[in-house]
Formats: sequence, C-alpha cells, structure tokens
Amino acid sequence: MLLPEQVQRLVELALAEFAPEWQVTGLCSELSLHNPDHWVSGLGTFGLVLRNRQSRSAKVLGWRNGDFRSATYHRGISYRVLEAYADRITDPIRRYFEEIGLLLPGKIAPRVAQTTAARSSINYAG
Repeated sequence: MLLPEQVQRLVELALAEFAPEWQVTGLCSELSLHNPDHWVSGLGTFGLVLRNRQSRSAKVLGWRNGDFRSATYHRGISYRVLEAYADRITDPIRRYFEEIGLLLPGKIAPRVAQTTAARSSINYAG
C-alpha cells in the first residue's frame, strides 16, 4: 500500500509525462468504502483535485460531488494503477487518464513518444 504523499508524487510524475497541462492542487487523501460521498475503485483508492494550468478547469478525483461547481467528478485512483506506473507499466495510468478526460484514447503524449524513441536500442549500420 502507498502513503498519500507517495500517491501524490506518482500522480505528479504521471501528469508531467502524459498530461503536463494539468497539476495536482491540494492534498491527496485515502478514500473509504463506507463513505457514500467517496467514489472509490476498491480498497486503496485515493482522491485529489487536478487543475488545468491554462483554463483553470478542475477535475475532482474520488468524490461524487462537491463545492466545485465548474469541476467534473470522477472515481478515485487505485494504488495498483500507481504501483504499476512506478514499475514503468504505463498502460493502466494512461487508460485512467483517458477515462477522466486528460488524454484522448489512443493518443500518446509528445514527451512519451520522444522518450520511447530515445530509448530504442536499435542501431543502424550503414
């Protein structure tokens, strides 16, 4: 299980890699299966607020509703998705970001495409 500080740091790193126009605002908190206001993905779900750097629009992760009138609300992020990301298995976090509207389905962020190309071990002999 991850600590809220670890979750927040992993989300910040994933945003920088896949959706740099978004940032975490506020603190991350673990959500409860027993709280009807929490929108969980099972045990070990965390909630936080994301804000777009340009438009200032907000996405509230892990709550069904709240005080942010112009925000959109989404299920929280599972610690398993973040553990996979920490192990450089990026498909689960990319699919989650697609689900909440940070990425278009099938689109690879420019930063990811660059790092994938830079990591290629194929050498062309002339």
